[in-house]
Amino acid sequence: MEIALVGLRFIQYMAVMILFGSSLFPYYALARNGNNRGGNTDMAAFVQRVAFYASLAALLSAIGWLGCEAVLMTGDTNGYRNGAVIWTVLNDTEFGEIWRWRLLLLLFLPIYLAWRFLTHRTPLVWPVLVSGVLLVASLAGVGHGAMGLGFDVWAHLGNQALHLLAAAVWVGGLLSLFHAIQYIRNAGLGVELQRHALARFSLVGFIAVLLIVASGLLNSWFLVGSFHALLNTTYGRVLMVKVACFLFMVVLALFNRLLLMPRLAGTDDEETSLRLLLRSIAAEQIFAILVVASVSLLGTLPPAMDRMVM
Repeated sequence: MEIALVGLRFIQYMAVMILFGSSLFPYYALARNGNNRGGNTDMAAFVQRVAFYASLAALLSAIGWLGCEAVLMTGDTNGYRNGAVIWTVLNDTEFGEIWRWRLLLLLFLPIYLAWRFLTHRTPLVWPVLVSGVLLVASLAGVGHGAMGLGFDVWAHLGNQALHLLAAAVWVGGLLSLFHAIQYIRNAGLGVELQRHALARFSLVGFIAVLLIVASGLLNSWFLVGSFHALLNTTYGRVLMVKVACFLFMVVLALFNRLLLMPRLAGTDDEETSLRLLLRSIAAEQIFAILVVASVSLLGTLPPAMDRMVM
């Protein structure tokens, strides 16, 4: 059951991060001029399509996650099929208090998006963005951040929410960046629009990385506590894998910013540089998947500090 929970957590985290990060991308990365009108319209439609499938994945994984919690909380392997047990989890636990409204939002969002698509209405990004913020930030309340008492728990919750939101800006933004660069190239809108999107994403990504590092260090203080615990617990070792994948993402981002972007200036090797750039962004996405997988596993493990105390 715990293996199933890790998988469901991964789908949930990945889906809501893509939901938020991809919908934020158009607001900061796309040029607001007549030359890119088609790009803005295409991106809005892209975000709506991604949001529809991501919200469905999030809804199904949220239902599965609820079933796993019912089994783990009761010890009954058939707890996920027991309506009374599910109702108790939703109404009498801290997890259920958060999960009730998350399920309602995840049920509403795909219905809303499908209605807009079927009625041929202009795609709207902001409802997806608002939903994404709520869905990502609320995950802090069902993880290790909810443990503790008094000011510490609120500080940890706020820090964890910030950590998840900053990570989602980068993880979800990569998907929209990849699509935007491809669209601009295929539509022949010019290299300047590509450079603009890359530069803006690079700036926002840099800020996100600073927030990820700062909030991650604070999270480690709450959950790890010492270098010894980092090296000698399963939690600490998985955390090191997560950090290693994150550092690979940073290296690839620096490679894109410092080496490939300057070559997108109408030179003879522009197309080669663009292909390398798209492959590098795809590689970043692979490492992002590994980071989220690590996060999904960490949420099911006892914190390193607790293990060392025991």
